[in-house]
Amino acid sequence: MNVEKPPVIVLASASPRRKDILNKMGFDVRVFPSGFQEESLKETDPVRFAMAAAHAKGKDVSDRFPGDVTVSADTVVTYNRLLLGKPVNRDDAIHMLETLNGKTHTVITALSIFNPQKDREYTGYEATGVTFRLLTEEEIIRYVDINTPLDKAGAYGIQDISVPLVSRIDGCYFNVVGFPVSHFYIHWREITMAE
Repeated sequence: MNVEKPPVIVLASASPRRKDILNKMGFDVRVFPSGFQEESLKETDPVRFAMAAAHAKGKDVSDRFPGDVTVSADTVVTYNRLLLGKPVNRDDAIHMLETLNGKTHTVITALSIFNPQKDREYTGYEATGVTFRLLTEEEIIRYVDINTPLDKAGAYGIQDISVPLVSRIDGCYFNVVGFPVSHFYIHWREITMAE
């Protein structure tokens, strides 16, 4: 019996959620986080910021692995033209959740795919609307204290259900987790299968 090996993906991200999603999609994931510092970007538009960050991270890693397909992503949360990345500390996380409390915001995940062997690359994004239910101050503090908001854009993970935050999403659930599965798969096929 001849068993086909899963395709290898070099993931230019330390996100355990992205690695888990790609593994569940059947990829052999090799994690090599980029050294690119997002703080060096001067872009203030959320979409352009996320796309520039995803591209820079992916290019940094792809240049070191010219024989493999490299994937990178960057997720940001935006509300009222305010760009929310990862909180810097507990107080910042609480402030972000208070800002989003009872309101609708947008989660933007940009992704880049590099295939040096075919001299092809793709950078694009997915946007999903997310509405928080009205939370009490105690719920916000409890959420911050029992979850890990410091490694998540907007200080929350939709998959963290110890304190349910989200009442509605409009778009791709996996985009809110940090990796738009269908969007990625369509463009991964284009980048890797095309002659």
